[in-house]
Amino acid sequence: MNVENLAADADEFTSNVFLVDDTALIDTGADEIVLDRLEEKDAEIETVVITHSHWDHIENLEEIVARYDPQVYAYSPSNLPDGVVGNTQVLADGETVALGAMETIFVAVHTPGHRDDHICLYSPDEKVLFAGDLIFPGGAFGRTDLEEGDRDTLIESIERITDLDVHELYAGHGEPATDNVNAQIQGSLKEARKHEPKYAEG
Repeated sequence: MNVENLAADADEFTSNVFLVDDTALIDTGADEIVLDRLEEKDAEIETVVITHSHWDHIENLEEIVARYDPQVYAYSPSNLPDGVVGNTQVLADGETVALGAMETIFVAVHTPGHRDDHICLYSPDEKVLFAGDLIFPGGAFGRTDLEEGDRDTLIESIERITDLDVHELYAGHGEPATDNVNAQIQGSLKEARKHEPKYAEG
């Protein structure tokens, strides 16, 4: 499974946008560089999964739907722009979605606390976690000072993913993590439990 961040080195504030095997996107970002890179790659996007509906993760969604007509999955499709309604499908906690050329199976894990409709995606076979803005490498975690944010709920959500065996972590902001990832997830949980938050940008 090949994963590429189309938002790398973006000029504008945006989430990461992960292209899986040139056919699936995790989030769509908010910088036009993502659209340009998809065009340069002559990609055929069949599937889009939205980790949550903050603007920096979905700003490009309507344009991507207009260009590629993909199936869009989200925990709460009603939070997405009206122009994509016909392409959306609910991806509830515990449900699965096949991504990429190898149709790798990912399980959706509902992880509110940063936003109510937040999900992570985990592949038991590849041991890959797309974490959205729940956690970040290096022991950071998602903000809870935004609308729908709640620290106690975020901690419970992080606790859910500490049971997963993760070898590769792709978060909504920052670089991927491939070393001692489970320890880094435990670090995020430890930091979230502290009185003073350690936020990453996102």
